[in-house]
Amino acid sequence: MTIYNYSIIRITPNPVRAESINIGLIVSTPGGPDIRVLETFSKIKAITKSFSMENLDALKSKMEFLLTEKLTLDEAVKFFQGSINLSEAGTFTANTPLEYESNVELINKTYITPEKSSKKEPISQKRIITELKNQFSHYGIMGKGFDDLNDHKVVQGYPLSTQQGLYAELLLKNGAYHLTETLDFRTANSKQKVGDSAFKAITMSTAKNILDGKVNAFLVYAADLSQERMFSQQLALVNNYADKTFNLLSNEDMSHYFEHMLNAAGIAA
Repeated sequence: MTIYNYSIIRITPNPVRAESINIGLIVSTPGGPDIRVLETFSKIKAITKSFSMENLDALKSKMEFLLTEKLTLDEAVKFFQGSINLSEAGTFTANTPLEYESNVELINKTYITPEKSSKKEPISQKRIITELKNQFSHYGIMGKGFDDLNDHKVVQGYPLSTQQGLYAELLLKNGAYHLTETLDFRTANSKQKVGDSAFKAITMSTAKNILDGKVNAFLVYAADLSQERMFSQQLALVNNYADKTFNLLSNEDMSHYFEHMLNAAGIAA
């Protein structure tokens, strides 16, 4: 079990108004500082126009340099006082990278991420891909181009059969190929999901026929229990071609999925 120290980054843009907001967090890890900051400007814009996203990026870079080359987290807490300051350090423990991410996400959600409307919007299929890519980027195994496939990194949109319009959503190669396709069943458009499921099955089948070597085909889908029952035939269809399926809404499923992908990329989970 590893113990991590973290601190919340706060800014007070206008000392007269004395309005402070949390804009990010720093986690001290054995590999160096892990700094997360706001991804959108809306929270900052609510209290000031003098602090931009460019300022935020510059602050992140400065803190990464100082915490890597000059200061410990405790020293940084004492150093940053004034319009930019760090909270007293807190701690959390984690045994695996996935547990670490869950803790960081909880801190982010509790102290930093702007609260959203209580109305729940369905996660689109594009959003599922984005979440997977963000995780792979965090672990350093998300490639930028198809050539990165040879470096045991995950690539997106790898062409399987351009004539048929078939592309691998996410593909990793390390001895064997590891193909990931996604489906979001949280929709009222059942006819569309019938077609989407068939398309995923064809993509997996084509990958196993075209790619040179063993292909492990995975489906990452999103569905609650009622949706799983509603789309049971579609899931069964894809299951005939997928080696394993993982429900995005199951922490256990996703822990197993990322553990496999990290191991396949040569990184211990």
